[in-house]
Amino acid sequence: MSGRDASGPARRAGEPAPELAHDEASESPPAASRSARIRAELSAAGQEAKQRIETAEQPIRQRFDEPIKRVSAITQRTLALFPVRVWRRFLDRNGFILAAGLSYQALFAVFAALYVVFAIAGLWLTNNPDALNALLGLINTLAPGLVGENGSAGVISEQDVTEIARSSTSLFGWTGAVALAGLIWTAIGWITYTRTAVRSIFGLPKDTRAYLLLKARDLLAGLGFGLVLLLASVLSLAATSFVSWVFSLLGWSSESGWFTFFVQLGSLVAVFLIDTLALAVLFRFLSGAAMPWRRMWIGSLLGSAGLSVLQLFSSLLLSSTSRNPLLATFTVFIGLLLWFRLTSIVILVASAWIAVEAGDAHESLRMVTPEQLEAERLAEEHRALVTAARVRVREAEHELGEAGWFARFPARRRLERARLELEEIEQGGPRPHERP
Repeated sequence: MSGRDASGPARRAGEPAPELAHDEASESPPAASRSARIRAELSAAGQEAKQRIETAEQPIRQRFDEPIKRVSAITQRTLALFPVRVWRRFLDRNGFILAAGLSYQALFAVFAALYVVFAIAGLWLTNNPDALNALLGLINTLAPGLVGENGSAGVISEQDVTEIARSSTSLFGWTGAVALAGLIWTAIGWITYTRTAVRSIFGLPKDTRAYLLLKARDLLAGLGFGLVLLLASVLSLAATSFVSWVFSLLGWSSESGWFTFFVQLGSLVAVFLIDTLALAVLFRFLSGAAMPWRRMWIGSLLGSAGLSVLQLFSSLLLSSTSRNPLLATFTVFIGLLLWFRLTSIVILVASAWIAVEAGDAHESLRMVTPEQLEAERLAEEHRALVTAARVRVREAEHELGEAGWFARFPARRRLERARLELEEIEQGGPRPHERP
């Protein structure tokens, strides 16, 4: 018999020996069982570790659960406070960035405004030294350190201001008229930037009124503020004369501290009235916001009170800047820049107060008619309905993709109904007769 018969059929190339295949087949079930046993042991160990962690966390969680709830409740109550919501609106609307821009613009506008005021009123002021001194004192109350008085340091000396007032006749020429127009344009630039910043705090869109109309309104506001400033200087002079007359009538010395106190008090009252009127005009007239007068006066009075407090501590501000040796050469200039920064923050916080108060009363600050508000409400409702219909379509598509053979028919019907409903809502649009 041949060797092939003895060894059986010839093995194909690469085919394992029967004994080896038998051994591997016999060893594979125990290996699979060992793997399954190892996985089961690991899973059990993981569950046991998880239970131990949860058991250890339970007393800690019970211990800190009540304090965490209490802190969360306090946080929610704090965030719901009206002043906190005002401050958060100021921050959400980039109030500090807007205030920085306003202070930068005010630093250039104040010199132009000062020149315009003294150049226009120079003919009257040069013949009335008392009125000139009263106006200088009022300006230094509004912007501390702007004009030097009685030998004190200032950005502008009193002699320079007097020279501007005396040379006001040069404005009647062509050169003077062009220079005056440029200065007026620079002065009203601050009003323009302030109007834009207040509208941003109010959440109003970009003002689409005519550019020349807006500039004309800013010019009128600037001229009105200048007239009010002159009127306030006259009132301050009258108050000083009245206090002097009362002291002379009572036989008291006008060199006493009480005389100075009452004179400064009269100046602060005049400045408070000026600030209140200026803020009211800014919030109601310049910004183009629609609000009742009762809503505007609260924010204006609070803003004016904040500015008055800053004016009381203006000397402290200037002294703090003078202690810095790096700022010693231009102390008053830096102090003036900080002053404008703080006043800009106060103005914008007052506008945020008005905006939050109007929002709580469900009052719109935009110049829109009731019909426009109703149309916007219906459009918002329509957008919400469209969004809800699209969500239902996506859910129906997901259900159809996950449905089995028996559930595909009802899932397809639900998808068709959802798509039909979405199409009807999109084609229908907001209707005036719809009500929530």
